[in-house]
Amino acid sequence: MTPVRSCPHPGCAGTVTPTGYCLASGERVDPDTGLHSSPVPQPRPAPRPSSHPAPLPPAEREPAGSGAGADESSQEWIVDPGVAAPPPRPARVVLPPEHPDPTVLPEITLLDRADSADGADGANGADGTDTAALSGLPLPPGTLLAGQYRLVRPLGYGGMGEVCLAHDTKVDDRAVAVKMLHAELAADSYSLLRGERKELVELNHDGFIRVFNYGHHAGVGDFLVLQYVDGLNLEEVRARAHEHPEEFGRERFLEFVLAYGVRILAALAHLHAPERGKVYGDLKPPNVMHDGSTTKLVDVGSVRRAGAPGLTTALYRAPSVGPHGESQPQDDLFSLGETLRTLCGLGATRHDLADLAALDPLNDAPGPGPAGHRTTGDHRGLGLVSLARALRRATRTARAGRFATAREMDEQLRGVFRELRSLRTGAETFEPSPLFLQSPYALDGGLGAAPDVSHWAAPPAAPRHPAPAPAEVARRLPVPRPDPDDDHHGELSRLSDDDPEALLQHTADWRDSPEVHLLRCRLRLRVAPRTDGGALTGAETALALAEDAIGPARAPYDWRLDWHRGLLALARSRVPEARGHFDRVYAAIPGEYAPKLALGHCAERLGRLHEALAFYEAVRLRNPSLGSAAFGAVRARLALGGPDALTDAIAALDAVPQHSRHRTAARTAAVRIRVDHARDADGLAAAVRALAQLFSAHGLTDDQSRVRMKAEVWGAAHRLLGGDTGTGGGTERGGPRMTAAELRAVAVHADPLLEFPADERALRTDLSRFYRGLAHQAARDAPAADDGTGIPLAEILLDRAYAVRPFGFRHSRFGKDTPWLGKKIRNWPPRSAWR
Repeated sequence: MTPVRSCPHPGCAGTVTPTGYCLASGERVDPDTGLHSSPVPQPRPAPRPSSHPAPLPPAEREPAGSGAGADESSQEWIVDPGVAAPPPRPARVVLPPEHPDPTVLPEITLLDRADSADGADGANGADGTDTAALSGLPLPPGTLLAGQYRLVRPLGYGGMGEVCLAHDTKVDDRAVAVKMLHAELAADSYSLLRGERKELVELNHDGFIRVFNYGHHAGVGDFLVLQYVDGLNLEEVRARAHEHPEEFGRERFLEFVLAYGVRILAALAHLHAPERGKVYGDLKPPNVMHDGSTTKLVDVGSVRRAGAPGLTTALYRAPSVGPHGESQPQDDLFSLGETLRTLCGLGATRHDLADLAALDPLNDAPGPGPAGHRTTGDHRGLGLVSLARALRRATRTARAGRFATAREMDEQLRGVFRELRSLRTGAETFEPSPLFLQSPYALDGGLGAAPDVSHWAAPPAAPRHPAPAPAEVARRLPVPRPDPDDDHHGELSRLSDDDPEALLQHTADWRDSPEVHLLRCRLRLRVAPRTDGGALTGAETALALAEDAIGPARAPYDWRLDWHRGLLALARSRVPEARGHFDRVYAAIPGEYAPKLALGHCAERLGRLHEALAFYEAVRLRNPSLGSAAFGAVRARLALGGPDALTDAIAALDAVPQHSRHRTAARTAAVRIRVDHARDADGLAAAVRALAQLFSAHGLTDDQSRVRMKAEVWGAAHRLLGGDTGTGGGTERGGPRMTAAELRAVAVHADPLLEFPADERALRTDLSRFYRGLAHQAARDAPAADDGTGIPLAEILLDRAYAVRPFGFRHSRFGKDTPWLGKKIRNWPPRSAWR
């Protein structure tokens, strides 16, 4: 064997293994130049469809090997481009049923496992054994290591030694993987095996290959006994998904990539826990094996204390790793981000993620594109944007810019998974947000309520269903959950959504903390409409105090500050500025829905309707109960127009489930939109049916609101018959669009409890009565309201009532239940007075 020698690379203090790798850099040492080998530069390819991940260039490939303990994953073989890659190992892949669990993966079964009879025995030798394979064993086959582990065959040969298949003769002859270190490295300062045998036996987590035992045997030295699993490593999974995308559900493969990420993060969180304080150090696709339904990190030889030197791989190593492999937990998260990026083929390098995460292409009109890949303006592509942003944050150059912990990254990957799945299937994939409280407000811009009485005063000058005002959105967007580490977390979690002025008084004597300052910022935003603008100045002061309390080291990376800056910008109607702040929040927490709601509103106000629809639809499909997303999607669809705009808008409102607090508002909006777009008897009939359901099953019980909704529907019928109610909505002028017979047909099929009129005279009688009722509401609730002419709103409505009533010799000003004034005169004075 080649003796251990110092690394000849200039300035490197590492040593070179017998297989030619520097233990300090993890890179191969060129035998001719003595320099660390660098990856062969490759031309930058265009982004590929998500279901066809980009293959690694030949210089970045690593040998497949077999067997879980095989440290062949520690190798960095530079494959000669002229040498054909080894053929893929045969395996069976079974797709799981659709499921919202972000850890579900396909079942992968390797068909030529190394511990099988066919794998252990070949047809080469006279006795049927594979003599070529057995020649790689450090000792003759059948040798008992430490009197217990019978050697069978080699599994892999890595930078630190061999891994062999063996049978444990004392535990049911089970298959195990035995990892042996080169004897020449036993005294090397970078020997990791000594640390493994002391600490890794107790590293008990399902995400890691188990270390059963350790020992020493003459001729091979120290060895570890590892759990044996045999499957495809993630590099092999990537290659297989590229060649056979149908096996992984094509676009569904991205969700499986995130499932790998979630599983790996569970193992890393266990390793990074303060009581352990370890890092994995060398995370990369070949070090993760998928066997059956399990996944394992197989190279435990790279595990070490945080900050300790150790083996790394250049292609997946964070820029912040020390010269001898000194790593921190966030460096593991970087390596995981690069592993997932490589697996799903997003760009040639991590720097390509910036282009894939950009928002501007979302505003372009949808166009054709490859299956599973983002097409501009297509809301289904927002999932790829969110995925690119999650991986981009994980692979930031500075540690402070990455996810702080494995748990934080896990939360965001789960959110991106739910978004991808809902956009692909159209099915709800809901899970409560770990960072935001759900807002009780629908942000419907008035569309989800019966029209105000001023609606009938004059034709509206603005679009029928504008977006809510920015200041209203600033007060009603979801509220961040209190930081669990804040001094006042308990008190803040128990606060009710009370009057903001009362809450300001209640918290006035609380000890200052970042969350208390942020709470005061939001409370002052809520009281701003009642003040002369001083409340907004107070909100800005509170936010500045929060930033000071967080500190200059953490503040630039704290998304809560950008969230509140965005709210303040909205409150001052500075929508482009707000968009920039919310964009940074989205970059920090791409799995959350709240930044997407805020960005959807900003895009809507800025006229970026395709972008607005992309954000609203991504949130709505993931959680249909969020009325804000449904209403935003409806407004964007109707503004964009198109042959399916009305159908899609109604479908979005109907999808708000019965258990949602916004269901009544959504059903109310559906009736109003049907009324606005009723062009014939069929359109009217749909509105009448929806109104009956709204009254009987969907929760509209307020009498005054019922009268206003009836006035809307009855008014649409009158317009279709050729009348004019003066509200300026609905149909174009130019004559009747519905006959009297069609009106009767609508009435016949209507719910009898609705009492929809069957002829024009009854229709006009009802309308006149409704307008008189609205006049009473206006006189009581808004006596000073007018249409700009100085005429009180109540009088305008009374004039409308008189104009629409059918011709007759007698009319009752007070309603059908009030006697005609002439009858009162006839009966007065009473007959007894004449006697």
